[in-house]
Amino acid sequence: MRITQPDKLKLVAMLFGIAMLFSGSALTASAAVQELSDTSVPLEIPLIMGYADGNEVFYITTEASHEEVADHLSELTGFRVVYTPALKNTPADALAQIYEFTNGVEGPGPAGFQPNVADSQPGDPEYSPAWSVLHVTWTEESSPRELTSEDEIIAAQQAGELSIEETGVIVNCPFIQWEGGALPIRENPELGDDTPYGGGQVLEIDTENMVVTFVAHRGFGPDGSTIYYIATDASSPEVAEMLGVIHVEKIGNTLVSSAASDLYVFTNGITGTGPAGFQASIGSTQEGDEFYSPFWRIQMATWADAESAPFLTTTAEITEAASNEELTTALGGFIVNCPFVEVVLDSMDDTMEDTMDDSSDGPAMAPLKQMEKGIEPSQVQCNEGLQLLLKKSNGNAICVSEGTAGILMQRGYATQP
Repeated sequence: MRITQPDKLKLVAMLFGIAMLFSGSALTASAAVQELSDTSVPLEIPLIMGYADGNEVFYITTEASHEEVADHLSELTGFRVVYTPALKNTPADALAQIYEFTNGVEGPGPAGFQPNVADSQPGDPEYSPAWSVLHVTWTEESSPRELTSEDEIIAAQQAGELSIEETGVIVNCPFIQWEGGALPIRENPELGDDTPYGGGQVLEIDTENMVVTFVAHRGFGPDGSTIYYIATDASSPEVAEMLGVIHVEKIGNTLVSSAASDLYVFTNGITGTGPAGFQASIGSTQEGDEFYSPFWRIQMATWADAESAPFLTTTAEITEAASNEELTTALGGFIVNCPFVEVVLDSMDDTMEDTMDDSSDGPAMAPLKQMEKGIEPSQVQCNEGLQLLLKKSNGNAICVSEGTAGILMQRGYATQP
């Protein structure tokens, strides 16, 4: 029997559903289980307000195709936006448009003017998280005002009030909340080392404080290094529903382009926290690589003998297992938007506080000890050469070197008192 592409997608989606159903249930005594720590952790990402069709929308920015743009947006948001040259290869039919104002009404936009305006939102056939950035510039003779829809911008252009210029810049900006909808909130907010992958990717959307809390999933880069990533949308409606992300058909148009890269998802073998309920996924590229992309072309990795499957962490191990006919890989036929993100773990917090705060040779107590004595976090004293910061997660004080302070503030982990 010949399996068509739609049938294949249904089979893949069914496999995801069955695997995720059993990933949260009791395991048999003979089942091999993944042994990893910090497999699912909360990650706060700053929200950005914009407009679409006259309404406020909220989105995040995770990648940009041009390095100077990525650096500027990182500095502006306090969250690392990854320079991703592969986004330049995004096919035109996978893109939506975003209008960025270069003058006019001052505001929180990237250039210091009004918020960006998107041409669509989730649910519209034109919507995509992959945006082609257009610059909007008011003429000297015009009367600048805040515009909130593409129709208003086009009308002003036709009236000779402004010009629109293509920049060639592509950014990955998944929507989080929009008129009439939002990313699903995970029903069970408790995260542990055996937390199932599906059931929603967001823990909280806080538009008052302009932050969204995602579930960051642990996986491996091609060399076996630990990476974390989030999931925001998928080109398959069945997979989108099961993972708890947005269905975006247009990103499927990156499938056979160099704007997408491969993510290996295991369909059997060692039980774990991967998307299908088995071991953690392995990416074929990682940030900093020329071909890294958040648009992951899912490769389904299936063991011939699931009971004897080893735990893999590198693409070289996948290649070797495939060459020995122990493992087969097959194109899933869909794209999942999974930006790699930086994660500062609680265990890293403890290590930093132990190694950076306690200086037995200096006059100041460790910040935690000072706070235990009733000293306000903003009044904590640091030893010479260390800078006082307040952790955004709980407001506690930490004392770190100047170089570390810059990194933690850029990541959005801490702020100055």
